[in-house]
Amino acid sequence: MHSNKEMEETEKSQVTLVNYGKIVGKIAEMMRSGRLSTGDLAELRRISPDKPFTSVLWRLLMELEIDQSPYWIRQQEWERRWATMMMCMAHCVGLHNYNTSFGQGLAEAGWSELRFVQLMRAEGQILEKLLRRVAQYLSSKNKKVNWTGAAELIFFQHGKRAQEKRLDISRDYYKTIYQSEKQ
Repeated sequence: MHSNKEMEETEKSQVTLVNYGKIVGKIAEMMRSGRLSTGDLAELRRISPDKPFTSVLWRLLMELEIDQSPYWIRQQEWERRWATMMMCMAHCVGLHNYNTSFGQGLAEAGWSELRFVQLMRAEGQILEKLLRRVAQYLSSKNKKVNWTGAAELIFFQHGKRAQEKRLDISRDYYKTIYQSEKQ
């Protein structure tokens, strides 16, 4: 077992090893620009916890140079989490916006507080299933959000960094709700 101090050090180094915002932006651009066919996008949308891997996923992982997991996560878990991210983004092609945080976007789209709390508490395959629903919901509302928040939610599921990410997303969600109620 790792001590709390070792786990905190690992979490800190995770931030410097992977720039999720940059990778998410590249994925969004690849999808938006037409570099992926409609068949490729459909294949990504069909990713599920039971069948998380497709040929398109492997191609994207290699092209984005994220096919090898960092030392702090098992390879299979790394691939599975990226599969979830790409599935979500394939549902929301053209709906990535750096200026609207994930929490703010959920609030503006009308994502219920009950579902929001469930999402913030979820981990593992439950989180994957809930994020699929989020993506389908945001797509149906044609709501643009910064998918970096979702990526950080997926990749930081435990420890101090996970708590910070969930608090950031929650703060934006509730701030948006409060401001809309105030008006």
